Amino acid sequence: MLEKELFVGIDLGATNIKGALVNVEGHILEEKSIPTEVDGGVEHVMSRMMGVIRYLVSLAGKVPVTGVGIGCPGQVNVRKGIFHGGPNFPGWKDVPLVFEIERRIGIPVVIDNDANLAALGEYAYGGGKGVENMLLLTLGTGVGGGLILNGELYRGSSDAAGEVGHTVISLDGPLCGCGRRGCLEAYVGTKGILERLREKLEGGRRSVLSGKEEVTPKDIGEAADGGDEVAIEVLRETGELLGVGLANFANILNVEKIVIGGGVADAGELLLGPARERMEREVLKVVRESVRVVKAELGNLAGRIGAARLAMLSLSAK
Repeated sequence: MLEKELFVGIDLGATNIKGALVNVEGHILEEKSIPTEVDGGVEHVMSRMMGVIRYLVSLAGKVPVTGVGIGCPGQVNVRKGIFHGGPNFPGWKDVPLVFEIERRIGIPVVIDNDANLAALGEYAYGGGKGVENMLLLTLGTGVGGGLILNGELYRGSSDAAGEVGHTVISLDGPLCGCGRRGCLEAYVGTKGILERLREKLEGGRRSVLSGKEEVTPKDIGEAADGGDEVAIEVLRETGELLGVGLANFANILNVEKIVIGGGVADAGELLLGPARERMEREVLKVVRESVRVVKAELGNLAGRIGAARLAMLSLSAK
């Protein structure tokens, strides 16, 4: 089938700039990824991002690229097209990203928070298909979130909705990177998971991970798949803690699906099974009967696909 129009989706990360050429069905036709080189400053990074965009536009040939969407790892002002910056983007403060990219490329540009766009991608083409209300949690170094309500991305009054990782589940819990104690992120983000493993190993538990200098959540998942009891226990405890958060979100939002993505979620049912069980014990009965917890389907492509989807929706609304 001949394409009538195409879109570029950009996932702007502190490590890599990942781009994709996407059609209206959400299929990626071409990809491009380059190091961000964030230490080079604002202009340097924007120049590199423009290189990715121009490359993907060139691959579209005669098919028009009618919109570009960019996912930013931090707070944005969607209406004004401003990226306020983030902890891993030194020197970025209130950058008029939409204006700067549009004047260079001459194609309409839209931006949003990267977790929001991952949610939009999963809603349209992945684990959230078929429902009107969905919450996405991304589990990694941090815990991000994106919310779809009544079929539309919900951003809140200051474009800051979805910070699910910073909901407190224990008043005297571990210190979180945000400065508070007991946040969900402090328990089920990478740091909390590795700390749970460390405590068990230092307590004398035997594991295939014992003595390994650098351990990642992926290592824990692989060890658990191989039957390692300590790794299985770490994932079960992490899942139960996650389930407490899921029950809170389900009770407040009454969504039909909670989609779990991010690298930590690659542990699959060893993590999600305990999470579902704990959520079902904690959540109100009327809510429990209508919510499902599922694994994300798009993987690390969700942000790029969601960014392209935002461009599509923005053009159709004009």
